Amino acid sequence: MKDIIILNIETSALDCSVSLGKNGALLDHNKAREDFKHSREITLLIEDMLKRNSITFNDLSAVAVSEGPGSYTGLRVGVSAAKGICFAKNIPLIAVKTLKIIAKAQQKKLDGAKYLIPMIDARRDEVYFQLYDADLNSLNDADNAILTSESFAELSDSKNSIICGNAAEKAQNLMENDDFRYYSVPALAENMVSLSFEAYNMGKFEDLAYFRPFYLKPPNITKSKKPLF
Repeated sequence: MKDIIILNIETSALDCSVSLGKNGALLDHNKAREDFKHSREITLLIEDMLKRNSITFNDLSAVAVSEGPGSYTGLRVGVSAAKGICFAKNIPLIAVKTLKIIAKAQQKKLDGAKYLIPMIDARRDEVYFQLYDADLNSLNDADNAILTSESFAELSDSKNSIICGNAAEKAQNLMENDDFRYYSVPALAENMVSLSFEAYNMGKFEDLAYFRPFYLKPPNITKSKKPLF
């Protein structure tokens, strides 16, 4: 039986990372040394990782990409790279939810927690979030929220809940709720391996022509007030 080798790409935030999964197990991973250098680093990271594992693009079974929410520019870079490889090699594209990638990373350190709330910084006091149980079953749709001291007060089991992601520290400061546990966890491609393999086995592939990142809300674009002429 042919090995299932999946290239995973994660560019949703500060870090730019890639990984290789072989039959659902982590084979290798690579990460940019500088923050927010996605467009410059992504192809170099992929080529370096493939070369040191003696794997070519022809050996890939699929490419998985972190679909968002997250940085508008970062997501576009990752999706563009993934689509380019899939088009060129005629292989499937897999989309993995960014918040689930974060939850997957934290799942390794549950420490008895029953719920995981991955959060992504969305500027100012706002975050993107989703609620998962300990088995990574989604309990709501991804959403955005402005954090206050009353945030998640309706969650009756906060003492058994973990808030994780790059917005965890901000959440701890704004929510002022010591019942939750807070862990800063980045979204990294190495935590996509089992998720993308599961999607591959289930045939959950995206339409290459029409797939777009999941931005959740419109990008924050500042228009210049300077006259053109």
